[in-house]
Amino acid sequence: MMSSVIKPAKVDSEAGKEFIEGIREGLEDYAEGRYKVFKDADELLAYLLSP
Repeated sequence: MMSSVIKPAKVDSEAGKEFIEGIREGLEDYAEGRYKVFKDADELLAYLLSP
């Protein structure tokens, strides 16, 4: 029985750094009280779709 080796996909380290930076900024905003609370999913969707 032979097992095949799956090679990992190439990872864009710059995109990973940007993602982590975005998470860090979001956590800082939250910690400083800069966040919005939505009543329900429809209100969130309307907020995300607004220009």
